[in-house]
Amino acid sequence: MPPSVIVVGGTGFYGRYLVADLLRYTGADVVVVARRPARPAFADPRVRVVAGDHADVPALRRVAAGAAALVHCAGPYQTLPLGPAVAAIEAGVPYVDLAEDGPFRQAVLERAATATAPVLTGASVVPGLQVIAVQDLAEGLDRVDEVRCAAAPDTRKHRGPAMFEAMLRGVGVPFDAPRGGRPVRVHGWSEGEWVPFPPPVGRRLVHQVYAMADLTELAARFGAGTISFKAGTEHAWLNRLLGAAATVRARTGRPRRAERFTAVVRAMSWLAGRFGDEAGGFLVEVADRRDGRPVRRALGMTAARDGGRMPSLLAGIAVEEILAGRLSAPGEVPLDGWLPPPRAWAALTARGLDLWRADAFPGTWAPARHW
Repeated sequence: MPPSVIVVGGTGFYGRYLVADLLRYTGADVVVVARRPARPAFADPRVRVVAGDHADVPALRRVAAGAAALVHCAGPYQTLPLGPAVAAIEAGVPYVDLAEDGPFRQAVLERAATATAPVLTGASVVPGLQVIAVQDLAEGLDRVDEVRCAAAPDTRKHRGPAMFEAMLRGVGVPFDAPRGGRPVRVHGWSEGEWVPFPPPVGRRLVHQVYAMADLTELAARFGAGTISFKAGTEHAWLNRLLGAAATVRARTGRPRRAERFTAVVRAMSWLAGRFGDEAGGFLVEVADRRDGRPVRRALGMTAARDGGRMPSLLAGIAVEEILAGRLSAPGEVPLDGWLPPPRAWAALTARGLDLWRADAFPGTWAPARHW
């Protein structure tokens, strides 16, 4: 019998990408747990859909019993439910999630102390992929002073409501971000700037997103005094609109519950996507010191098609590692220890991503294989 992998939230935007990844790169069967039947249904006979709620721990524990791994993809991503993590840990099943939320990640790690199987939380772009990239870029340098990250998601593929709800919760909401070694009050979707991504993405207008796990993870692991993560679509007008809404909310406090407009903003995104493309990208830049002199390095990755799948890829790689027996120690899996950068880049390249490097950022991007 082939091993089975449980994907909670597998009918969502990132969940479907993860299921496709597991079908292509592993021999496992996939059990998708969803509150509603899959639309469209999964055509592959290796996929089975069962009805379930992410808050029903006993039911999730029964589904997970004997599985090779459980992956948590359900949203909303800033108020993630702990049910799948609790069920996996109680069932003694390896656990992986795509969490970007700091408090959720901390809550999972507290429960990981009693786990009898691996617990990997944060296997997404933020903070998982960020940590691996900074590890690579900081090799041979004295210290990390600054980490700047930016994402350029595609708008062609229509995302589910969970992503939009998380985004609107953070628009204009104040939080403290490290700037020069001290906390500075900023607000979600502020600090707009144009960033040059590797081809085929090009220049994008990006804004500082809401409070995420990278603010504490990158500071704790690398000592970075300045950390930022910004994002923006290929439609500058849409990014400016979000930035303006954030400014209004930061000054007036209104609307108090911006997530009420999820359906409206999602519809606008769908309309913009009809004129968008599928290319997406992600980059990390570090400002360090080597022999006392300042040094800047940058690493980028782009996908000409299905750019929105990037947040799901690291979880798929993690399941591969679990099935191969390379990820088996019980308890917390440190983000900077489970996947060496060369293996990470090889796995991402195999999944169709192009890798790039640059120095003197913003400079000329060169294919990573020629670096």
